[in-house]
Amino acid sequence: LSSRDGGAFALGASRLLGAGRLHSVLNSLSADFIAVSFALLREGGRLCEIGKRAVWSYERREAASAAARYVAIALDSTIEQAPWWMGRTLRLLSARTEARVLHGLPMELFDLE
Repeated sequence: LSSRDGGAFALGASRLLGAGRLHSVLNSLSADFIAVSFALLREGGRLCEIGKRAVWSYERREAASAAARYVAIALDSTIEQAPWWMGRTLRLLSARTEARVLHGLPMELFDLE
């Protein structure tokens, strides 16, 4: 999968998924990747956008995919506007980590070509 070329990413992701579709996508890439992410979602799927560049408006999302849910997440302004939320969230994550409920993501290494 490529994080530089939206077309290559779409092709690679489609091959990996086969006939399946994604329940949710956490996206930080812009341009073609937003449209590709919507295309990979199943009906009722959710795209969470954490990128800052070329973020889609809710109106554009509605025109592109009414069947998917979309939320733009801006932690920098959320921390500023609702510090109690961030504190609560960090305490929850910390407690889950201590209880060994949360685990790190799997890591896969790729050779550079």
